[in-house]
Amino acid sequence: MKAVSKNTSVAFVLSLSCVLPFASFALPQVSETLKLSEGWNAVYIESTPTNSLCEDFFRDTPVVAAAAYRSDADSSTAQYDASGEEKVQAPISFLQWSRGETTSALKSIVGGNTFLLFATNAATIGFTGVPAVPKTTWRKVSSSETNEYFNLVGVSSASGNVSIQNYFGEGPFGLIKAGRAIYSIGGTDENAPVLKNAEQSAFGKQTPLVSGRAYALTSTVSGEWPGVIGVQGAAAVAFGSGANYASVKVVNCGTTNHVFRFTMERAVSGETPPPISRRLPRVDAISALGWTNVSESASWEVLLAPDEVVEQVFSLDRSQLAAGTEYGAILAIEDLGASKMRVRVPVAVAAVPQDAVAYPTGLWAGAIEFTHVSGIDDELPTPVKAGGKLKMNVLVHVDADGKCTLLQRAAFGVDTNGTARLFKEFANVPADVAKPMRLSTVMMSVDTPAVAATDGSAFGDTASFSWTIAPMARDNPFRHAWHPDHDGKTADYEHAAPSGDDFENYKNPVKPELWSISNRLDFSWHEQGNRNLPANFQYNAEEMTSGFVTWEVMGLIANKPIKSVGTFTLKRVFKARELEP
Repeated sequence: MKAVSKNTSVAFVLSLSCVLPFASFALPQVSETLKLSEGWNAVYIESTPTNSLCEDFFRDTPVVAAAAYRSDADSSTAQYDASGEEKVQAPISFLQWSRGETTSALKSIVGGNTFLLFATNAATIGFTGVPAVPKTTWRKVSSSETNEYFNLVGVSSASGNVSIQNYFGEGPFGLIKAGRAIYSIGGTDENAPVLKNAEQSAFGKQTPLVSGRAYALTSTVSGEWPGVIGVQGAAAVAFGSGANYASVKVVNCGTTNHVFRFTMERAVSGETPPPISRRLPRVDAISALGWTNVSESASWEVLLAPDEVVEQVFSLDRSQLAAGTEYGAILAIEDLGASKMRVRVPVAVAAVPQDAVAYPTGLWAGAIEFTHVSGIDDELPTPVKAGGKLKMNVLVHVDADGKCTLLQRAAFGVDTNGTARLFKEFANVPADVAKPMRLSTVMMSVDTPAVAATDGSAFGDTASFSWTIAPMARDNPFRHAWHPDHDGKTADYEHAAPSGDDFENYKNPVKPELWSISNRLDFSWHEQGNRNLPANFQYNAEEMTSGFVTWEVMGLIANKPIKSVGTFTLKRVFKARELEP
């Protein structure tokens, strides 16, 4: 094996941006420990340290030199002989770092990679970092060439120790065929690490490998193979700002069936997110997709055939997130088969800004569409499908405490301080609110501009509102321009007529002059627009929601209500925390 010279010059610089496509997230971290012997150590570092710069990471340790193995160096850079025509095998390639040398090509420690570390004495290094998935590019190397070339491959096993045959045996680069060899790396000469047991050609197939170590392997073919657990696409379950769905794709890269166990684990940084839901697989072609909560330490198993891919889809209720708080967890994937390989991916939730208006606080505007109504002559007020559709606007405000108010009208705008302001009355909008806007709906009485939800109501679950149009209200339908005088008197103008709200008065010769009209509006949220499925109100990028609505009106006909049933659609149109007079 060629010496790893600390003066080697390499143009490529390893950086965080190579492996962390989610730089806008505060990715959750795990704890990791490196156990080093005196001299050279070949290690697999699973996570990118918080203090990833080599000078910082190794400052208080006995490590004075490090080399990062570039598994894809041969395939990423074309090599030619002196004539410039024939491609030749490139030598093994490392990025180098030495303590105190500002020109070192290796700048940072990046997780999911293998390294050679030289320590002046034995030590244990503990740190926290963001986990990364392994990605190994193998190169064709025979055992006779190992002094010049090899594949430096790391081991990440949930059990700590696993045999060579079991960990690498199922890959196209494993040890199940003759002519393949594996070596450990050591030595105390800082300029010349050596292959241990090279004269014996190879370890035994059952020799245990140690998790967190890296080993030099030969191979009869070239290509990509991470181990039996592969991760396709994004290597994180990343809920972006505004996203309430995220997923990760896992593939069985082995040659036999494997059962992978998924476990949601606590991270060592950030707050544990509110319950995350996992989408369940379809039982058959007819059944709907269901969801189940994934709490801390929850685990489930998936059986995969060779090359089979499973996508684990998760959802998050962003209304439960606190402003200014970072949330994160770790999804651990473990092979329950012989390899016992483990991969961990971050579950990252973008922070909610401190000045953000928490979802679903604000003014919601939308439409109601009634399709069913009870008949006037029906003994029971059971709604049946109507001949047409009745549509009307609706306004609902949700304050910072989750209290709901149904509005007949509202005025809103932004004041000179940049604060979103919402008012019940347009006349009350102050002068410092520029270009205020006004919305209104005909479904409520103009004399009842705001109705608080009944106790127990919750926006996103069930919300009920009740109000009454008074007998003398300006828009009471029993009042009309041709009536001689709404004075509550009988025809002789001397005696008081009976109270209109007492339905027994319909039996009297003298009928009431005016009646009040009571209203009850019930909103209910259901998953996928199916009233048989439980409520599943969650944030979505469009900030829209929908469900079913029932409107019960009492007082238009004697002694029984008229019921209308339909659907509603609402969108958050203005993020005001408070409803002002």
